[in-house]
Amino acid sequence: MKVEFTHDIACVWSALGYARFQRAAEEHRAGGGELEVVFRPYQTAGSAAEPPPSRGLFPLAPTARVEQIARAAAVDGLVVNLDRIVPARTADAHRLIALAAAHGTAEDMTARLYRAYFSDGLDIGDVNVLRGLASATGVRWDGERPHEEPARSARVSGPRVPVFRFPDGTVLVGAVSLAALRGELMRADSPRRRSSRTTHSRPAPVRL
Repeated sequence: MKVEFTHDIACVWSALGYARFQRAAEEHRAGGGELEVVFRPYQTAGSAAEPPPSRGLFPLAPTARVEQIARAAAVDGLVVNLDRIVPARTADAHRLIALAAAHGTAEDMTARLYRAYFSDGLDIGDVNVLRGLASATGVRWDGERPHEEPARSARVSGPRVPVFRFPDGTVLVGAVSLAALRGELMRADSPRRRSSRTTHSRPAPVRL
């Protein structure tokens, strides 16, 4: 089963959605489910523009709302340190995910980038930071730009990402709940499971 995940590393909604999706995906695989994640790059208005020099600026939502999201993220295993965030353009971070995908490590790389941005206060627009993250996952990256540019947003209110697209045509937008992701993974995978049960439940031939 293939799930497409459209996101931006600098988007707190994407960070929260991905933290929940990782939990749901781990449970799904542990239960015998098959899952391939395809990452689609997207740049929100803030991460596409030249970033301001100050740390801790967070233009994507009111402070009280972001703090609420940070508490929710902690429940799902993502630490959000609002005062350490370094605003950055994310185009090169998306390119690094695309390169990691060719090595089969895109999911790990994406998780590392979210932690670097939201937890560790690293500048993910810095080529040296990205090179270090690449090295930690066994990916060689020297800053080349072989991949297409991420899609960019207009300056509109409300989040446009994350977007989860499932093979049965279902689309979930925003930081959807863990329960919703669990349920959709199970539902989208149910035809394969039914086929597998049918295949393995055929009676053995009777010899007379």
